[in-house]
Amino acid sequence: MSDQLDLLKRLLSMDISDNTLDDILTHYLDKARSNILGYCNIDDLPSVYDSVVVDYAVYLYKNRDSVGFTQKQEGERSAAYEPGIPSSIRLALPLPKIKVGY
Repeated sequence: MSDQLDLLKRLLSMDISDNTLDDILTHYLDKARSNILGYCNIDDLPSVYDSVVVDYAVYLYKNRDSVGFTQKQEGERSAAYEPGIPSSIRLALPLPKIKVGY
């Protein structure tokens, strides 16, 4: 997790030695991993996808104030938000598994 946390900090332009937000950033890494596991319908994610987890954690952290919005408008400016995991991240993940039976 330390490597992922360091990469997350670098992608967010944070000082790697500053650990004041480590618990919050770790929360977003855990949330990203959990969401990806749920989307893929798997119990464990191979380490080859660790960078995708970090990319999704960056997305979640940067968009934390717009959770639940599908569209936002302020005067002339408007923004549309993609629901769920963004397609750029979904494309980098393994295909979701379909579980049959119990």
